[in-house]
Amino acid sequence: MKYFMVEGIIRAAENMDDAIMEQHMAYTQKAMDQGNFLISGLKTDMSGGVFIIRADTAEQAEAYLDNEPFKLHGIQDYRWVEFEPHYINPSAGTWME
Repeated sequence: MKYFMVEGIIRAAENMDDAIMEQHMAYTQKAMDQGNFLISGLKTDMSGGVFIIRADTAEQAEAYLDNEPFKLHGIQDYRWVEFEPHYINPSAGTWME
């Protein structure tokens, strides 16, 4: 399993509406339910989001991001970096398995 730190960068907030937000939330929740997200949140300056995901390959992570509703509607772009965890908090449970 590979791990990715992702930063979302808002490009066109004016494209946002309630329907797109609902799509985004459902898309994120599905990834959470599948165990592919460790953590996700909004940057405090409201310029996008930050999250940590896992995927089998970088291509799989890119495919996830390419199909994210904010990306599809031109609202947000993503910047990511793959990393190898070395230190893991024991309270993280089975997420790192």
